[in-house]
Amino acid sequence: MPVGASYRTGGSRGSAAAAVRLMAGTGVQPPYRTTSFNDAVFGQSGDGLAIEGAGADLWGDTNEFGTIHRAAAFGAASVATVQVTSQDSTGGWARAGLMARNDLSANGDGGGTAGYVNLAVTPSNGCALSWDSDGNGKFDSIELAGSLTAPVHLRLTRSGNVYTGECSSDGVSWTTVGTANPGGVADVQDIGVFMTAANGWTGTRGIAAFQGFSVT
Repeated sequence: MPVGASYRTGGSRGSAAAAVRLMAGTGVQPPYRTTSFNDAVFGQSGDGLAIEGAGADLWGDTNEFGTIHRAAAFGAASVATVQVTSQDSTGGWARAGLMARNDLSANGDGGGTAGYVNLAVTPSNGCALSWDSDGNGKFDSIELAGSLTAPVHLRLTRSGNVYTGECSSDGVSWTTVGTANPGGVADVQDIGVFMTAANGWTGTRGIAAFQGFSVT
């Protein structure tokens, strides 16, 4: 939205105008929970969700992200879908999408952080499916597909311990991003939407917006 301001310094007057984006809405409501490992701020308006935050990376030893999630909602035969309606281009590997893990409220090695997988859109690398193959709580495997950017629909299907990630421009025709086999998967996991700015340690922040998050 455009914002204008006028000012006066001594005997001089002037004005300035710029376009700004606002993330507005009520606090996130149950059954959703929030977790931040990137100094995130969260918003909800109806079935619209938004996360504003930073984050150096989401790979290996670095797990910096913010998530709005449902606890213990992703069973052995579940499907999660969402539309990423917008994503700030804070870096080529910035990610926004779906994330599953045994426990999304904790970060670190092993334990509740096993069973780790995410399906995301990026500004420069299409759609990405990443997972932790050995269950130590660190992403070490990835598959990429296409050149889509937000807005994009994402679908993550779980069948036992096998996860299939798909993306779509219209929510009708789907492209398979890849198949993941994360280690240490629990019978029931947390599942939610997430974002990371993924721009090294510059501290640049961005907003990702989501619509229609569902788990069946």
